[in-house]
Amino acid sequence: MKPNEPSRTALMIARQRAAHQVLDHGSILYDPFAMKILREDEKEVLQFANGHPLASIGRLFTTARSRIAEDALSRAVERGIRQIVILGAGLDTFALRNPHGARQIRIYEVDHPATQAWKRQRLAEAQIALPAWLILVPVDFERDDVGEKLVAADFQQNSPAFFTWLGVVPYLTQDAIGRTLDYISSIQNSEVVFDYMEPEAFSEELRQLEKERTEQLKKIDERSVSRFEPAGIAAILHSHGFGAIEDINFQEIASRFGRAVQGLAPGHLGVHVVHAKH
Repeated sequence: MKPNEPSRTALMIARQRAAHQVLDHGSILYDPFAMKILREDEKEVLQFANGHPLASIGRLFTTARSRIAEDALSRAVERGIRQIVILGAGLDTFALRNPHGARQIRIYEVDHPATQAWKRQRLAEAQIALPAWLILVPVDFERDDVGEKLVAADFQQNSPAFFTWLGVVPYLTQDAIGRTLDYISSIQNSEVVFDYMEPEAFSEELRQLEKERTEQLKKIDERSVSRFEPAGIAAILHSHGFGAIEDINFQEIASRFGRAVQGLAPGHLGVHVVHAKH
């Protein structure tokens, strides 16, 4: 992404979440704020959703990974975790939908300063107030120390935390990924949910889509740089002290949630969602 511009991929993901509300009635992830924060009408959202024959796969994966993360987060809150960190939050609306308000949890949204300024503007235009439990923490993942920025925002490093890290890992260098996992693992009893992509794990019909996606990312100065084999991800997590690791591949996601998405395109996509506990 360009230094002073919000992330275009964050906009794309927000459109997929909104399209899920319109086309699939929020059956995987019900989000009454998705359309409001996007500031687009249904016609524009449907135009985006129908713009590519395989757009339904993106709609399924975007909402399913959030659902998996939010279900795991709810279980963590039941176990007593009170700090939630959303790394690369984009236009995520969990803090607005927070079902744990009575538990006195704090939600830290960590993202690029330009993306956060853009989000604040969207919320203001939609007349949506920032909830009291939400703290926005501006961070450039490639340059800044996430831990320093969080501590400056009153994050308690000696208390357990739940981290969601969705739609970020494929765009980071392996150094930045390692530094972030170093930090997460430094928090005792921490948990993280993130997604990653396998190297070239595409059927022939999806290979062309991936080529087009890469070309689109180049045009908007985004890049997809880090890909992993499942065994490689497990080894990295174990090396950082994570024990319980659940790795959910796209076939499992399609069988668990696929019925909820209209017109789901067939095909194998090498994307995974991981839930790991330290």
